Amino acid sequence: MWYFILAIVVLTIIIQMAKWALIAGAALAAAGAALFGTYLFYTGLRRIYHVFNPSARKAFLERRALENAKWERNKKLKEKQKAEKQKRKGEREREKRDAEESKARAFREDAERQERERQRHRDADAQETPYTYKTGQHANEALAIRYGIANLKRKVEEYHYFARGAIRKRNPSRDKTYWVPAKTIEIRKIRYLGKGQFIAALPDHGDRKVRVVIEKGTEYVNTFLPISDEWFETHRKLEETLKNNRSFTLKELASFHVQKAI
Repeated sequence: MWYFILAIVVLTIIIQMAKWALIAGAALAAAGAALFGTYLFYTGLRRIYHVFNPSARKAFLERRALENAKWERNKKLKEKQKAEKQKRKGEREREKRDAEESKARAFREDAERQERERQRHRDADAQETPYTYKTGQHANEALAIRYGIANLKRKVEEYHYFARGAIRKRNPSRDKTYWVPAKTIEIRKIRYLGKGQFIAALPDHGDRKVRVVIEKGTEYVNTFLPISDEWFETHRKLEETLKNNRSFTLKELASFHVQKAI
């Protein structure tokens, strides 16, 4: 009968703990105390039962061992799954990084190849297709004086106005169009003459043949020379009058060539 007395004592303790919890106004603490007391009560009864029933205790211990073994297996399985998941994630990230690096490398190689092709085209002694070179005021003036070609670029100054509702609109019919000296010119080299000089054609000007000076490895046109050096003797005064004369536009310089040289 002593285990019944133990049970009564445990219940009394539980009741007393619940009273204290209620007095303190801590309902949560009371619930916790009740659960803990219930656990103690259940454990105590189980121990008493196992004392008088060894076979039940043996079965309980075997069941607990199986549960512990199962818990350990589940734990290892979860750890293995987590490790595999991390491994797959790492592999995906590495594959993604490798793909990005490969793409960037291919882009760089393609850009380098295009740059080599561009430079090869630029520096070729003879070109099948024209190349766009940069040009400045001196080269533009030399082209106008010696060939009557004004290297100009069309520029449009758009006309905008504010319509009803302060909406900004454009009226193309009122745009201003004018011509300014171009900073580039398309040239197709035909053959190399030496000392950086080439016989070339100007595709934008009817494939007009010119003698141009372009240093290898550069993007710039140094100057345009006449096809024959006899020009300097025949038109020496025209050269002296117009060369470096900033009072004339390219169009005017080109017109002087037409008037005096032809």
